[in-house]
Amino acid sequence: MKAKEIFLLVSSKLQDMGATRRWPWEPADDVLSLTDLFNSALRQIALNRPDSTAITESIKLKDGVKQILPDPLVHDGASKKALRLIEVIQNMGSNGTTPGEPIFLTAKDAMRAFDWLTTGTEVENYAYDAKENPQAFWVYPGVTTGASVYVSMTYSAEPTPIDGSADDLTIPETFAGPIADWMLYSAMSGDSSAANFTKSQHHLSAFYQALGVKLKADLFYPKQIEVVGG
Repeated sequence: MKAKEIFLLVSSKLQDMGATRRWPWEPADDVLSLTDLFNSALRQIALNRPDSTAITESIKLKDGVKQILPDPLVHDGASKKALRLIEVIQNMGSNGTTPGEPIFLTAKDAMRAFDWLTTGTEVENYAYDAKENPQAFWVYPGVTTGASVYVSMTYSAEPTPIDGSADDLTIPETFAGPIADWMLYSAMSGDSSAANFTKSQHHLSAFYQALGVKLKADLFYPKQIEVVGG
């Protein structure tokens, strides 16, 4: 599916189909385009639905207990920068290709009950709280300084932005509707007209409903809410 299919729908809803568009499709300096709104929608969807950009990779951990989410500039094995951690699955040996023991989710307080400074070359547990700090997680035992420890993990990656209307969607087509709703919300919410403001709130509500998010404040995937709740 091409982005232009969504652009056509959005331009039609905005009654902006003339030769000179208020909302141009292609990016340009000092002009907010539908491409910009589309890329904004991709990020909002990824934040609310980490599964939309989920990938599973073998990642080399850093020394110690505290870890940061995968980043190609920091971690061997990472192809993209992560927005959210979804799951740490299993050990993958010192080379990243040797499947090992599974790794189990636990609460950080439970990890503190053991020797917090214990280190090793095989991870047993991990803790992650997306509300407390979405960019960090903790492992037990911590990684021994200088050791090569890989684990298989699933994470929500930064969505790949598009460059213009001719590009393909970079997330599954099932999210085409929410993309359009977010774009319409963004365009209409900046309008001073009361009618357009009301319409913008309708599209914002439709966006969250389509993603299965009950409230605008619920910025975490249900699995993460469950973890936070204990």
